[in-house]
Amino acid sequence: MDKKSYSVINKGVNNLNDKRFNLQKLKYERLSRNISQREVGEALGISTNAYSRKEAGTTNVTIEELPIILEAIGIEMKDVAEFY
Repeated sequence: MDKKSYSVINKGVNNLNDKRFNLQKLKYERLSRNISQREVGEALGISTNAYSRKEAGTTNVTIEELPIILEAIGIEMKDVAEFY
């Protein structure tokens, strides 16, 4: 499957496999670790406002962004299931 098809099928992790990614838990984990939205945005190479929109669910978190966000917050990819 090419990357474009994969993107069309998944449309970001917010609704991967018809399950909702728990953005509130992501925010809770970030705050509990005293990590700012600015820090996560910098890890992604985007502005604080752009990351804020992702965390609020206004824009989707992509499959490519998810591991970067988790690493910035200090969560291992093996623990991603806790967010569904």
